[in-house]
Amino acid sequence: MRRFMFAILLVGFLGGCSKEPQTVDELSRAGEEAFDNHEYAKARKYLTKAVAQKPSDRHLLYLLGISYQRDFLYDSAFHYLKRFDLLFPDDREVNLRLYEIAKTVREWKSAIKAIQVLVKTGDSAEQYHAELADLNLKIENYKVAYYFYRKLLEADPNNPNYYLLVANLATQLDSLDISLAVVDSALERFGDRDEFLVNKGLYLAAMKRYEESEATFRYLLAKDSSSLPAMLNLAHTLATQDDRAKKREALQLYLQLRPVADEVLRLDSIIAALREKLNIKN
Repeated sequence: MRRFMFAILLVGFLGGCSKEPQTVDELSRAGEEAFDNHEYAKARKYLTKAVAQKPSDRHLLYLLGISYQRDFLYDSAFHYLKRFDLLFPDDREVNLRLYEIAKTVREWKSAIKAIQVLVKTGDSAEQYHAELADLNLKIENYKVAYYFYRKLLEADPNNPNYYLLVANLATQLDSLDISLAVVDSALERFGDRDEFLVNKGLYLAAMKRYEESEATFRYLLAKDSSSLPAMLNLAHTLATQDDRAKKREALQLYLQLRPVADEVLRLDSIIAALREKLNIKN
């Protein structure tokens, strides 16, 4: 009988030792211990239950977010660290992590907000100009992207890419005169580079300065008679003008382009419309 009672007590004792944590304090301690031992899946098991009972706990949210990050589970890491940020704004450590994670999960607006906090808490604003330009471009916030690319151009006027980015963003802001001025300054600095000339011709056409656009694309085609962009844009510029001879020339250029570009550009419909305008049956 004593043996039987001892066995029951032993089983009860062992059962008590293997009891899973239940309270927030128990779950927190178990999660922290697993985290410290780099057992991040185990840490998440306990911390998730703790956060369910105490959803606004600063320390628990932080540990849970980091335990997901350490195992490269970035979507979940972003979820918990973003919740932390909403409850406890402007925390530098959390925003350092959100800055990287948000870009990984393509949460561009959150990446921008994280940068703003990092600047607010001590970083130099200039170090983020390139990223802020790119991130605002991704979310189609063209006005702000233009502002930062302009800053980058002022800081590095020998970077040709900045001229194109600033000029093209100016077109998105309906400022074609600025686009043209920027590309003209690039041509003055770098010479007659094709990418600047193509953009200049497009800006002139958009401004309905068709003869100047035509001259630009003719110049490009004279430089390289095999240039498909120059040939195509010259055709577009000629076709737009109210001149029968130029429309005929445009038709001939489209016909030249059709074997190599029709699948992408659907030139057949353009050719048919131009033939109808010119009253050409075949």
